[in-house]
Amino acid sequence: MSRFAPSLLVFLALGCNHARSPTTDAPPPAADWTITLAPPTTAATLSPTLLGQYDLDGALFHYDHQAPLLSLMHQAGMTEWRVGVGRWEFGTQLLPTLTDGTPCTIALPQMAAPVGTTDLDLIAARDWFTYTDGTPVALAATADDTRYQLSYVRSVIDVATAFGVAPYVDIDLMPRALAASQTPVRTNAEYTPGQCGTTFTNKVSNVKPADATVFAAAVVGLVERVVEGSAGAPGRPVRYWEFWNEPELAYAWDPNVGDLTSWFQTADFALTALDNYRRTTASSDGRAIKIGLGSFANADAAATVVAQFPGPFDFLSFHVEISDDPLTTAQKIREVVAARDASSHPSAELVLSEWAQQLVPASSLDPSTMDVALYDATVLALAATAGLDHAHHAIFWDFLAQGVPDLGIIDHDFTPRPAFYTFALLAKLIGGGAQRLAVSGFSDGELDGGMGAVLAAVGADGTTRILFVNRNTSARTASVGATPSAVTVFDDPTRAPHDASPSAIVAVPARSIVLVEL
Repeated sequence: MSRFAPSLLVFLALGCNHARSPTTDAPPPAADWTITLAPPTTAATLSPTLLGQYDLDGALFHYDHQAPLLSLMHQAGMTEWRVGVGRWEFGTQLLPTLTDGTPCTIALPQMAAPVGTTDLDLIAARDWFTYTDGTPVALAATADDTRYQLSYVRSVIDVATAFGVAPYVDIDLMPRALAASQTPVRTNAEYTPGQCGTTFTNKVSNVKPADATVFAAAVVGLVERVVEGSAGAPGRPVRYWEFWNEPELAYAWDPNVGDLTSWFQTADFALTALDNYRRTTASSDGRAIKIGLGSFANADAAATVVAQFPGPFDFLSFHVEISDDPLTTAQKIREVVAARDASSHPSAELVLSEWAQQLVPASSLDPSTMDVALYDATVLALAATAGLDHAHHAIFWDFLAQGVPDLGIIDHDFTPRPAFYTFALLAKLIGGGAQRLAVSGFSDGELDGGMGAVLAAVGADGTTRILFVNRNTSARTASVGATPSAVTVFDDPTRAPHDASPSAIVAVPARSIVLVEL
């Protein structure tokens, strides 16, 4: 049996806190949903990192030059932004042919690489460790500052910092100098779904290292120089360092060069080296880093792999982008949480590092209606109830063109899409951090068998807030044990949420999201 044999994950431990319960009025009238908050000892922290975001190409499309994005993302509660040390992209920096000469159709001019660009040009621009003449890199070379090319990763960290959010960095690219295969190959035979839509999958950037020990030393060199500074560049105190992206998929870890076991071995070497670095560095920022593995494309892989992984880790990351049913997505999250709870890693954090509605085949949800807003609200309410505390939504801005790639909560012209208001309402509930209050009788957060959802919390300001999600095509009513001080209703995708008159019985319109304040 390999030391990398699959197993189960652990549940995210819920910390108790002395949150204040609201003062109750007279017994409320009958309602469809009668909400009773459990005693404060059942509370658990709700982190603002639940409202994180993930984008592929922030530096390419100069997010920091898009002035409207800053205030919009603050309204949406963005506090964490997942970025990469390299630049792996879908639909951008595309070339007119594959390496065997097969022609490619490029839908929009802004998706194309500059005229005359080659695969080697793109690889050189993306690499964080420089290539020389192809000779094997000696261990001593990983101590040489001149071998590190860190302008890209520093730039995306600086963009996140300019937005006032914490960068979460993915070590997601194999430099050509360190790769087991150094000649780019992009053919449809190499990657059967077709290669025209990506240039990152090139049999160089997505392969195992020639020497896992040397690669691990270079990873330490990368992290140390970014965190502590080097060659006159100041340090950037990044806390979360994630190893790789979707390794179980062929486009991200080429099985023609090294099987999945080779990825586990590489991750083991890299994370062990990072753990040794943080134990021995004199830098307080270096000692503070957190290290994790993932980001698994499938929640099932995360749930079955992590318990037997031999290397150190503080967090595990995974993706769920497989269904238009938010209950399916929530169930995948719960499975990972439950698996971690049963494993030997009870203190590991869980990170839903990419999530969205179904991506392949294309989603049936219409983002111009309440469809995606309700999907997102249900997923976040149920995931928070399950104990997740990091989530990176994919994506927040349609950066290519109006409605393209049609996943953003903000359209290309900076118009908020309906799902934007899901995040804005949840940002009010969570704020800079809140204590979740369990809802008696609805421990999983589901109402009406999952056609409704509820999330309750007391904020740092002492205000208790309750979010209701109603995906039903008919209205519901709710009582919360007191007359609210404020009620905000979002039921019309063509306009922002609006105030409603507070009453002991709260009206929750069909296909709506309602935020109640006590």
